Amino acid sequence: MKGNKRTNYIVIAILLLVVGISIGYAALTATLTITGNTTINKNTWDVHFETLTVTEGSVTATTPAAISGSKLDINYAITLAKPGDFYEFTVNVTNGGTLPAKLSATPQILGLSNDQKVYTTYTVTYSNGTAVQANDTIAAGQSRTIKVRVQYRTDITNSQLPVAEQNPELTFSMNFIQG
Repeated sequence: MKGNKRTNYIVIAILLLVVGISIGYAALTATLTITGNTTINKNTWDVHFETLTVTEGSVTATTPAAISGSKLDINYAITLAKPGDFYEFTVNVTNGGTLPAKLSATPQILGLSNDQKVYTTYTVTYSNGTAVQANDTIAAGQSRTIKVRVQYRTDITNSQLPVAEQNPELTFSMNFIQG
């Protein structure tokens, strides 16, 4: 019987120990709650073209460069009759929104075939002559002036001249994303 009594005491002691540890654990645990408020401000996205000016000395356009009603496109048609002829304009790219804008890729100039690229150049620079490149930014509320120029090259040989009249339909695009 001594063994059973001893076992009972050990069981009771273990139970008391477990209950004590449980009470101690419960006393030492806590639930933390974090509450807060946040404000998300209203933002706007408004990158567009404005204030277009044709450069003096440009050929007379069959359809002068003009900003579309959406202010997102510039359309024009020209005839370059001889080497050295060019058509050039400057236009402001304005970020009228509240978010910075970043150019997602180098501006694309579409519409020239490989043959036409031999005797025609098409460039897009900032007004100071610096090339427009991917990742260039325009801060909210700011503008950057770009210069677009298409020119009949003067550094070509007689064999590189076009053999028939060319009427490329040129497209210039700038794709901005949030910066």
